[in-house]
Amino acid sequence: MSAPVMYAGEEIKTFIPQREPMLMVDKIFAANDSSVETGLTIDGGNIFVSGNSFSESGMIEHIAQSAACFAGYNDWINKRPIVLGYIAEIKKFNLEIPAKVGDELESSLVVVSNALNITLMNAVTKINGKTAASCKIKIFMDKKK
Repeated sequence: MSAPVMYAGEEIKTFIPQREPMLMVDKIFAANDSSVETGLTIDGGNIFVSGNSFSESGMIEHIAQSAACFAGYNDWINKRPIVLGYIAEIKKFNLEIPAKVGDELESSLVVVSNALNITLMNAVTKINGKTAASCKIKIFMDKKK
């Protein structure tokens, strides 16, 4: 991505409810009404790390939290209350390159469709410019306040 970082560290908590040790996004490179680009540097203390390897579950959680960053950012920028989102579906998950401690995950998620409170996004996560994982993720936003 090589883009400057828009938000990092504690600022991420503005957009998503997750907190340590479950926080799986530490940077937002870009965000708008149809996409988001996020990052995560995997450190040895990450709860999804075993030995030197980052688990497939951790990769999925990173992608899901990236989608949450997209929704939270758009609520925040449009001065709406930030609502909780839930993974409704993960389809066609493909892990091509397993991540390890020290890797920098860079994820791009793009909206495919948005109807009612459900958003479908295509997600691609890269490590050193190479596709590490991809999927389609459907998020349900709980807007019943």
